[in-house]
Amino acid sequence: MQARQEFADPDIANNEQYAFARDKIFAITRLVQSYLAQTPAILASVGALNSIESNLQPPLSELQAFISNKNPGHLTNAASQLEGGVLPLMWGLPQQHGAPADQSLITSLDAQSKLASESVRQLVVKRDQLLQLLVEAMAQAESLKTRLQTMEEAASKERAEAAAAVANLQKDFAEKEIERSTAFDAAVTSFKDVFSKQQIDASALADEKLNALEDQRQKAAQIVQVVGNIGVTGNYQRIAKDESTQANFWRWVTVGIFGAGISIAIATFLKFWHEPFSPENIWSILVRLLYAIAITAPAWYTARESARHRTSADRARQTELELASIGPFIELMPEDKKVEIRADLTKVYFGRAVDEHQVQSPLDIANLKDLVVELAKVLKK
Repeated sequence: MQARQEFADPDIANNEQYAFARDKIFAITRLVQSYLAQTPAILASVGALNSIESNLQPPLSELQAFISNKNPGHLTNAASQLEGGVLPLMWGLPQQHGAPADQSLITSLDAQSKLASESVRQLVVKRDQLLQLLVEAMAQAESLKTRLQTMEEAASKERAEAAAAVANLQKDFAEKEIERSTAFDAAVTSFKDVFSKQQIDASALADEKLNALEDQRQKAAQIVQVVGNIGVTGNYQRIAKDESTQANFWRWVTVGIFGAGISIAIATFLKFWHEPFSPENIWSILVRLLYAIAITAPAWYTARESARHRTSADRARQTELELASIGPFIELMPEDKKVEIRADLTKVYFGRAVDEHQVQSPLDIANLKDLVVELAKVLKK
């Protein structure tokens, strides 16, 4: 590997640390080679030879990696590995004094001289390349200088023309700007006048529409109130009509029953008017009167039902009248007073207890007793 160009690279040769590591690697390798050459096999330690062989593998891998990627850190690693892993094992090769060792030193020096010569040769090559590049760069710089002067002259001319064009543009722009400003101010003034007129017209139209909407709202409120009143009072009107019909029915039933009883009583009276009282006809009269009383007894019930239905009809009619007239009655009152009156009426119309229906006998015992006593008095006369 020592003859490869990678180890003669000027970057390695010009760096003291990397050059020292490179020379140490090949010097230790030459030393091991010279010891192997001058040591008889019988005097060498097999264990030391095996250790030296195994410790030479990592530096060899580092050198191969350096050849692959040109990273000088591999040289430092290889030198450290050889120094720490190979030199301490040189006891396994007893040193023999003589010409081979001197020859090894000469060989090592020759190798280093070749490396130095190769490094110098590469430096010369690089110097020639750099010189050629410098000549080319100077030629390009001269050409660029000429072009730059030409461009500067053209740029100066263009700048002058651009300045003149800009001056003309500024002048034209100033004139047009004055015209545009005058036209814009006139348009803005016209728009303001039109907008003010439209704003006044729109405000008047909006007020008119708002007034119309307010009138419609009031009419709608009145219609809603009327519809509500009709919806509420219509039920009471129907109830009053039904109750009046029932009251009239039971009234005519009562009249019919009373008519039948009175007819029987009159017939009994006419039959026995010209006959004297006797024990025989007294019982006939009593029986006929009892029939009349029995027939007229249900009349008390029908009369009571007629009166109850008449009372319910009057109450429903009164409620209908109050609910229908409450709106107009409180219309002119303040709003809080209206709310208070409606709240009070709510307690009156809602949550009222229904009157209990009591079943009473058509004939009271006391009244029946008085009737019997009076009839006995009549019979005694």
